[in-house]
Amino acid sequence: MAQYANGLATHALPPDQPVETGRYLDALRRSKALIALIVLALTSTVVIVSLMLPAKYRATAKIVVESTADPLQTRDVESAERRLATIDALLTTRETLRRAARQVRGGETAATLTGKVESSVDPRADIVNISATDDTAAGASRIANAVATTFLNRQRRAEQRRLQRARATLVAALDRLAGRRGLQAQTERAAIRERLTDLELGAAGAGTELVLAEAAQPPSAPYSPRPLRNAVFALFASLFVAALVVLARAQLKPRLTGSRELSRLLELPVLAEVPHVRRPLGHRPQTLSASEYEAYQTLQASIRRLLPPTGQRTILVTSALHREGKTEVTAALGLVLSQAMHRTWLVSADMRWPRLHELFDVDQTPGFSEVLVGARNGGSRGLYELTASRTGSGTLHVLASGRTPPDPAQLLASDALDGFFEEIHESEYDYVLLDGPPLLGLVDSQVLAQRVDGVLIVCRPDRHTTETAIALREQLERLDVRPLGVVIVGARATAHSYLPG
Repeated sequence: MAQYANGLATHALPPDQPVETGRYLDALRRSKALIALIVLALTSTVVIVSLMLPAKYRATAKIVVESTADPLQTRDVESAERRLATIDALLTTRETLRRAARQVRGGETAATLTGKVESSVDPRADIVNISATDDTAAGASRIANAVATTFLNRQRRAEQRRLQRARATLVAALDRLAGRRGLQAQTERAAIRERLTDLELGAAGAGTELVLAEAAQPPSAPYSPRPLRNAVFALFASLFVAALVVLARAQLKPRLTGSRELSRLLELPVLAEVPHVRRPLGHRPQTLSASEYEAYQTLQASIRRLLPPTGQRTILVTSALHREGKTEVTAALGLVLSQAMHRTWLVSADMRWPRLHELFDVDQTPGFSEVLVGARNGGSRGLYELTASRTGSGTLHVLASGRTPPDPAQLLASDALDGFFEEIHESEYDYVLLDGPPLLGLVDSQVLAQRVDGVLIVCRPDRHTTETAIALREQLERLDVRPLGVVIVGARATAHSYLPG
C-alpha cells in the first residue's frame, strides 16, 4: 500500500521544467547591437539633459539636541526619538519658513522656501540637518542658516513663555496662602518657593536644549546636476532595461533552440554543423580552425554522396535571411574541395550584398554582372579572363560579383543567365559553387535554384523563428526544388578536432 501511495504521488506531481538559461543567454548575445543602441541612447540622453539643467547648490546647517535630564538616569529612547521627530516636523512649517523668508529677503516667501528646504534626523547622534537648495552657493547657505536660527529663536521664546506662565501660576498660588497659618500652609509655601527657584534656574537656561552645532557654509561645487554620476546610474539602468527588452522579445517571439528543431521544421537533414569561432578582424577563409575543417570535411563527404561524381556539379549556396554566413560557407567549402584535388569554381552571384571578393582579396569588378550584361547586349566575354585563381593543393577559381546593377532580379531573369550556365557546363570544373542572395523576400536565388544540381541551405538557428522556418519550407515547396540539406552555422564547438594535413 505504501509503495502504491508513493507511486501515485510520483505520477501526480509533474516534473519541474528546466530553466532555459542557454536560450536567454543566446538571446542576449545575438542582441548585442540592440543592447548597445538602447544603452547609448538612454545614457546619452541622460547626460545631455544633465548638462542642460541649471546648476543647483546645497548647504546644510546642523542643530544638536542636548539632553537636560540627569546623566545618571536611563535615557528614554522612545521619548528622544519622538522629540527629534517633532523638531523635524516643526522645522518646515509654514510659520517657520515665513519668518525665515524675512531674514533671507531677495523675494523669498514661505511658498518658495517650501521647495528649497528639507530636514532630516540622525537619531544616533541627536542631530537635525537643515538642507537648503538654491541657484547660488551663497543663497543656499543663507537660507539654511536663516531657517535654523529662526527655528531656534522660536523655540527659545516659546520656552520662555511657558516658564513665565508657570511662574505666574505659582506666584498666584503663593499669594493665596499668604494669610493662612499652620504646618500644612508652611509646607505648601515651601514647596511653591522651591518650584519657583527651579523655574528661575530654568528661565536662565531656556532654549539651551537646542543648539546650532554647525552653520551652513557656501558649497564649493554644485549639488546638481552631476553628469558623471547620472551617466553611471543611467548606464546600469539602461543595461537593465535593455536586458528586459531583449528577454521579453525572446519570450514573446522565441527563436529556435537548435539544429534539431530547425531540421524538423524544414523537413531537411543537417549535413554539417559549423562551430562558432571567434576571429580577429580581417581574417581570410584560408585560416580554418580544426573544428571548422572537420565540419567542412563532413559537408563535402555528404555532397559527394548526394551528388555522385558522374560529371560536373553546380550547387547554389543560399540562406533564408541576410547575414547567416552563406558566403563564409561557400568560401570554406570551396577551399576544402580544392584541397581534395577537385577543380572548383566559386561564383559570387549575390549582387546585392557581395562579400566573396573581400574574403579572397580579389577585385569586385569586372565580374558576374558584367558577364550577364555583356551577354544580354549580344556581346561575348571570356568568363575565365575575369576569374581570379587560387591554387594550393588543388585548383580554386573565384568570379567576383561585379558592379551592382539597378535591378539584379531583372538581370537574372533574362536569357543571359542561360548562356552563363551553358558556358559553365562546357567548362572542366568538378564543382561550381554559386554564392546566392537570401531566398525569402527576393527572387534572385529562386531563379538560380531552377538551374543548379543542388541547393545548400545555410542557417543560423538563433536568427530563425518558427514563422521564418515554415516560410522557407513553403518557399522551397513552391519552387519544386529539393535541397541537399542544411548547414548549421554558429554551433558550439566540440572537444574533438581534426587538423588539416
